[in-house]
Formats: sequence, C-alpha cells, structure tokens
Amino acid sequence: MSDIDIDSIFFPSQHITDPKWFAGRKGDIEKALQTLCTAGASMLIYGERGVGKTSFVEMIKQIAEGKSYFLFNSRYNFHKRFNQDKFKFKIISTICDEETNTTSKVLQSLITDPADGIKGLLSSRMEKIESTIKNKFTVDFLKLFVVSREVEDKKNALDFTEDSTFERFTNLIKTISAEVLNPNEGLLIVIDEFDQVKDSSKMASLIKKLSTGNVKFMLSGIAETYEQLLEGHRSVHRQLFNGRINLRLMTNDEIKEVFALVSENTKNAIRFEPSFIEEVIEKSNRYPYFVQLFGKLSIDAYYKEKGYHTPMIIHNQHLKAGLKKLGLNEEQMEQDYLAIIKDNPLKELAIKFLAKQTANKINDEEIFAFFHKVGVMGTQPKSTLTSLLAQRDPQFLIRERETSEYVIFANKIFKTFINLREPELIRIKNNEFILPN
Repeated sequence: MSDIDIDSIFFPSQHITDPKWFAGRKGDIEKALQTLCTAGASMLIYGERGVGKTSFVEMIKQIAEGKSYFLFNSRYNFHKRFNQDKFKFKIISTICDEETNTTSKVLQSLITDPADGIKGLLSSRMEKIESTIKNKFTVDFLKLFVVSREVEDKKNALDFTEDSTFERFTNLIKTISAEVLNPNEGLLIVIDEFDQVKDSSKMASLIKKLSTGNVKFMLSGIAETYEQLLEGHRSVHRQLFNGRINLRLMTNDEIKEVFALVSENTKNAIRFEPSFIEEVIEKSNRYPYFVQLFGKLSIDAYYKEKGYHTPMIIHNQHLKAGLKKLGLNEEQMEQDYLAIIKDNPLKELAIKFLAKQTANKINDEEIFAFFHKVGVMGTQPKSTLTSLLAQRDPQFLIRERETSEYVIFANKIFKTFINLREPELIRIKNNEFILPN
C-alpha cells in the first residue's frame, strides 16, 4: 500500500493529464478525432461549468501530438478506424483570463509565450527556419525573440496594436504552415476558457481564414450553445460542421468507470462499494468535478479512520464523513455561500429550498408558498427573494426573463454545492428545514 499515492488518484483541484485516469466521453473523443482527420475542420468544445472541458481538451491535445493511449486502449479501440499517422500535430496554446479577454490579447499570448506559443514552437526549429525561410521571415522572427528579453533598444520589440496583431498572427501561421512544419505535420491552435473573451467575432474570421490544409483551431469555454461561445459562427459553419462538441454531465456508466479505473490502476488496493457509487451518482448530479471531489474526500476520510490498510474498501460512511469537509476543500463556493446568506437565516432557508428543486426554473408563488408553510409571513418572503436576485459577486440567481415570474440558477454547479453543504444558520429535522428560535 505504501507505493500508492492516495493524493494523486482523484483530481478535483486540476484537470486530468494522465489518460489512464480519464473515464468515458467515447463519442465526444471520436468526434474530435474525426475533426483532426478532416481537412479544413476546427473544433468548439462547450458546456456548463464543471463538466470537465479542460481535461477533455488535454486528452485531445495528447492524441493530436501522436500519443497512442486512446487509439489502442481496449475501452476505446479507435485504432480500428483512425490511422495513427494522422496525428502529427504541433500545438500552440493559451488559457484566457481577465488579462487576455480580447481576441487581440489572446493572439498576442499565442505569439509570445516562450513555452506554449509560437515563440516556443519556433525556438525548437531554429535550424530549419534559418535554412529555409530567412529571406521571408527574418525581421518579425528576430523581433519575436526579443519581446520578453530585457533589451535597451525597445524599438526592436514587436508592436502589438490591434490591427498589427491580427496581421502578424495571420502571417506567422501561414508561414509556419507552409515553411516550418515537416511533411504530414499539422498545427493545432488551442484556446481554453474562451468564454472570457468579450468580443469573439474576429476569432470567427481568423478561423475561417486559417483553418485550411494543416492548420486547425480548438476553442473551449463555458456556454450553453456554441453560438454563445463564438460570435460570427455562421461565417465558419463549414469549418465547424463536425467539430461542435457539447460536453454534458457524465452518464451513470461513466461515473462507475471513474471508480473502476481507480481500482484497476491500484491493482484493487482501493475498492468501492456499489452503494457508495450510487450515492455519488445521486449527490454529484453527475458533475465530473464533484465525482472527483467526493472520491478524494472519501479516501481522506478512510485514511483518517483506519490509516494505510489494504485493501481500502470505501463505503457510504466515508462519503458522509468526507462531505463534512466540503467547505474546506471548495473554498470559492464556500465563500460565495457565506457571502449570500451573511447572518440572515431567511436567505439560507430560501437558497436551500431553491437548490432542492429539481426543475430548472422555480415560480415565485412556489417560493412564497414554501415560506408560508414554514411560518414566514408578511413581506419577508418577497423582500428576501428580491435581495437574493439583487446579489452580485456572486450573482447566482436570475430571472428567466426580465418580466418572468420564474427564477433560475445562473451557476448550476453552485446549486449542487448548496444542496450538499450543511446548514449554517438553520437546521434540518426529519428532512425539513427548521428556522432558529
């Protein structure tokens, strides 16, 4: 047992990088492979928060680079359809954030990043560049390599006005495609968390212009539809015909596979009772994030109870004990929860009721009827709901439409957290909410 790192079995704090821990998504991976093998095609990966988009993108990157795990793994058997020689891509990538929230800034990052950008790609191919394209590319290429160095002559560095950035990125990609890549190589341009970009319409024109031959894009981000993620999507309909991949919540079988892989990868030193897995399916609402978090919390609870003991057989009691540590392991949602309820038990009562509803939208009258049932009268129910709708940072509850009498959760994964967290100001008795005296 001492050779098993129990802290490296579940991955709630980061995306999965080792494919041996990656479960399911067979249809989505196959669709991505088809796109990689189709000339002129690019990909949009979209879905709600917490469905595992970044882990999925990482797996597709590894396949594109020629790593053969998924092609020959018996759970997938993709080698029966896809030739490994098709997957010889070089990759440049970036992750959008508050600093890279425009298309121009995203492109600047893709150009200048010394590890994952064009700068890093070209650094490894200096010899070929110098021998084949020095007459076409020397000026911009040399400037590219002084962008991040401390140089006295700042005039030698690239300027990054919006217009120059688009032109320079386009020219760099076209030159790399024609002159730098080896025969049969492709270039995959990966942009994760693209939902952070405010105006994405210019990216659509870039995809249309550059997604030809051996160049492809893979964009991913939080969105209910691919139209929300990429403005101007109609202009790139052909390029995205097969590459629109909507990652959804995990299926029950995929969740079971997560735990089967843990047992397989630890040679059955860690096992999970079927009733435990069923409870994970129910309580996680099939979010990959919570499946991973529940696994970690339950392993930690087992270790605290019994220490290293082979085999570790995980029961429902370990999940129950682990969930008592939920707030300590999910600090952001915990802070959001406390910021919403403050010291107001009526607010906690309301959000607990709302989170418990299985419907996506809840009518005001249902909320007021619940308050009446538990003895809250007068104007308090309406004022409490108004206050929750006015909540910002975090904003979690919104009107379905401006004039609608229905409210919905803006962040559905937070709804799951509210359901899981033990009450702070109210109590639960016989499965009913009880206000403090």
